[in-house]
Amino acid sequence: MEDEEMMKKWGLLLLLSIFLSACSKMNGEYEMSEKIHSIEQIVNEPNWEQIQSLGDELKQLHKQNEWKIQLLGDEDEYESLQESINNLLVAIEEKDLTETKLELSTIKTYLDDIYSL
Repeated sequence: MEDEEMMKKWGLLLLLSIFLSACSKMNGEYEMSEKIHSIEQIVNEPNWEQIQSLGDELKQLHKQNEWKIQLLGDEDEYESLQESINNLLVAIEEKDLTETKLELSTIKTYLDDIYSL
């Protein structure tokens, strides 16, 4: 009887672990982090057309996950995130390497704050 109860507890723990690991894909955290990482990799060897494309994809991801971000973060965080993404797109358009890196860092900070529940 005790072994059976122990197996149920371990099974429940395993199920919860699987569920929680999938949550980052459901709330957009994984996709946005991957897109930012991709931009960071290309920024070191600037290919501005590719960076522009990835920036547009990041904006689209943000748009798709905006309601989830609003639920997870406070108003200041998600509004500041939107502003930083817009600033990033302008920096990319201007081919301003320093400002692009700065905005990427700012976006990562806002995402970390929003997704740190």
